[in-house]
Amino acid sequence: MTSASKPSVTFVLPGDGRSGGVRVTVIMANLLRGRGYGVRIAVPKGRESLRQRVDLFLASLARRREKSTGFLHLFEGPVARFRHLDELDYAPGEVVIAVGTYSVPDVRALTKPAVKLRFNHGFPAKPDALQDQAWRGRMPTITVSNTLVPRLQQQTEGSVLGVVPNGIDTRDYFVDPTIARDGIGVLYNSHPNKAPEDLIAVLREAHRRRPDVPQYAFSTERTPAGLEHVRYTRLPPVAEARTIYNRAKIWLLTSRTEGLPGVVLEAMACGCVVISSDNDGSLELMRDGENGLIVRRGDLPGFQAAIDRVLDDPALAARLAAGAQATIRQFTWERAADKMEKILGTLSSHS
Repeated sequence: MTSASKPSVTFVLPGDGRSGGVRVTVIMANLLRGRGYGVRIAVPKGRESLRQRVDLFLASLARRREKSTGFLHLFEGPVARFRHLDELDYAPGEVVIAVGTYSVPDVRALTKPAVKLRFNHGFPAKPDALQDQAWRGRMPTITVSNTLVPRLQQQTEGSVLGVVPNGIDTRDYFVDPTIARDGIGVLYNSHPNKAPEDLIAVLREAHRRRPDVPQYAFSTERTPAGLEHVRYTRLPPVAEARTIYNRAKIWLLTSRTEGLPGVVLEAMACGCVVISSDNDGSLELMRDGENGLIVRRGDLPGFQAAIDRVLDDPALAARLAAGAQATIRQFTWERAADKMEKILGTLSSHS
């Protein structure tokens, strides 16, 4: 497509924050802008709870910079704030993309002429009625992982247009040979989808069995009870997160469900051996025994056995890390943007 024929694009997010969904949307939006698309991001006004506002404020004070609590400040284009999407103006043929479950009702309620698209980043482990309804009915839909397509095809009555995976920027995430790699690392998230109680239990048992192996964690949240023994970092910038990855021989993920976990790509890129639950998103990226180890969801002894395998077998660890490096070369942001452009080019037939 020429620049003149490229549609304008609005990505609709439920809000700002340090979530993976916001971060990857900002990256994709910037890439499309660089390819000649008119792109903006729209977020609703005033829907944060009082607790969310207080947490964001306290986190901003801790880092002494307001924008450290979110990713929207990294977007190079305009950010529109709305109470109803009909308040905004739209170019002819503009594509309005609902990113994630909670933006779908806003896009559904849009009555002005626009091409509507849903972007699925995964399913909750136990969806409520609102979350289930978001993905039902015929509306052009894309997702981040092939493993999510069968369920989406059923719920959307076959209106899944394709897969646009997340990518990894190896300028930010890479192996740093100057850092001693000696421990176990995690990204902590208290959301039930992430099985935080399983993660805490695995880390505590690993510490009991191997107290000489340090444990590292980073998060947007305060240190939870049970992880006082962990070297815990809140809201690290990219360079600090990269250092934490490079300190870890093993990176653990216990999630019940994922879309396409960016943390797995980042850990792989930084040289970790990923031990993950068999959630859908990890199964898109990982092959057990080839580029990491897969453990059945909720199998806490299985996680301990996998930790032992990696720590006790340096040859296995080296082989898995090498397999992970080969995997990340398939998940570049440029390839992701190519796939998004292809989807945008087909949408006129669905408008």
